[in-house]
Amino acid sequence: MAAGDTKLMSDTIRKDREGAYSAADNWQVVFFSDTFASILSTTANPTSSTYTVVSGGNFAANYPLANEAVTRSGAVIKFDADDIGQQLKNASNPAIKTAGLINATVSNDLFQVWDLTPDGTTAVDTVNNDFTFNFGAGGINTVTNTST
Repeated sequence: MAAGDTKLMSDTIRKDREGAYSAADNWQVVFFSDTFASILSTTANPTSSTYTVVSGGNFAANYPLANEAVTRSGAVIKFDADDIGQQLKNASNPAIKTAGLINATVSNDLFQVWDLTPDGTTAVDTVNNDFTFNFGAGGINTVTNTST
């Protein structure tokens, strides 16, 4: 695995389909010290406490998202929000390996995870380097309907 890889959690996708979540919920980004490979998409009812959330230095315990929206353009449905901004380098910053999207309104359910490492195991150097986490042009996630 490498930086930018992402996975959706199976149980939270099920809950989403059942109507448990809304774009208006309190969605947050958290950072974990766990590797991407150790966070299994098949874990039953994963929450932020299932894994090791890290904070300290210039890293908050969580980053509530702003301007969440679900949009559709043709066959593409996108969930997006504003980026969380930059965390400045600091000797007290934690060792982060993954980022997670949680729904703080619904039991801190872990919805999606991103690998931040260059090689699957090496933590991002936030002690010597500023860190920016952006969702990118594709948004937080997209679904494309290929049915005709």
